[in-house]
Amino acid sequence: MPKLPPLNAVRAFDAAARHLSFKQAGAELSVTPGAVSRQIDLLEQHLGLRLFDRLHRQVELTASGRFFLNEIGPALLRIANASANLSVENENVLRIKLPPTFAIRWFVPRLARFHALNPTISVQVTTSHDPVDFEREQVDAAIYWGRQIARGLNGFRLLGETLVPVCSPSLLGMAGAATFESRDLARQGLLHSFRRPDNWRRWFIAAGLPDIELHRLLVFENSSLTYQGAIDGLGIALAQLSFVQEDLNVGRLVVANPLHVETDSSYFLTYPRERSHLRRIKALEDWITLA
Repeated sequence: MPKLPPLNAVRAFDAAARHLSFKQAGAELSVTPGAVSRQIDLLEQHLGLRLFDRLHRQVELTASGRFFLNEIGPALLRIANASANLSVENENVLRIKLPPTFAIRWFVPRLARFHALNPTISVQVTTSHDPVDFEREQVDAAIYWGRQIARGLNGFRLLGETLVPVCSPSLLGMAGAATFESRDLARQGLLHSFRRPDNWRRWFIAAGLPDIELHRLLVFENSSLTYQGAIDGLGIALAQLSFVQEDLNVGRLVVANPLHVETDSSYFLTYPRERSHLRRIKALEDWITLA
């Protein structure tokens, strides 16, 4: 059998070739860019040829590098899939990736019911706004926010998106009214996630005020922090109704204006088609449709 190149160096090359960046490859592999560079130097020495042209602040694949990437990419994917297929035999671990606010505000509060129905299945929760890559990540299922399920995946729509202005009872109380008029909202502190920069403008267009100026904006990293800011009296948040319903029920938040706006986005449960037969996926589907 021919002598194999150093496998750590091959992994470093694969990451750097896909990103065309030693820095991004290092972030993916949890090492420094210098460590990636050293591994690639080692691989080039083993092969006796250059795989990258080092340019100013960037790298490009040589012809040999492009050939090597095309050859090793499918091989690494087969190794990853073989590992995944071995691990999927363990029916007692469900790995799911979710957007942070969906996890905090919807999934985790309902998770006790899943454990009650499936006491032998452990759940591993990962949160991220990035779409899941089922071929490269050790994830069984994911919650995706968007307009449709990606091609090649199974799944179904969980819930749509309804936006409603909410605030703390004390903030509304200071206004001395049951709710704010639409135009009056623009004079308040308006909270939103930087991932949803257009939501307030969309709401005011629906309210018949497309040209109104918004002056007092407070921006948070994610919607969960935005809702907490509203609870703490920092201003008015434009919330996904499903995520604040419990806060409304117990009085931590109140509706600041009755106009509800439906968007064209939804939350979907997704998973690879080849995993649809797995017991843990079926258990997840059965539970989440009733949650």
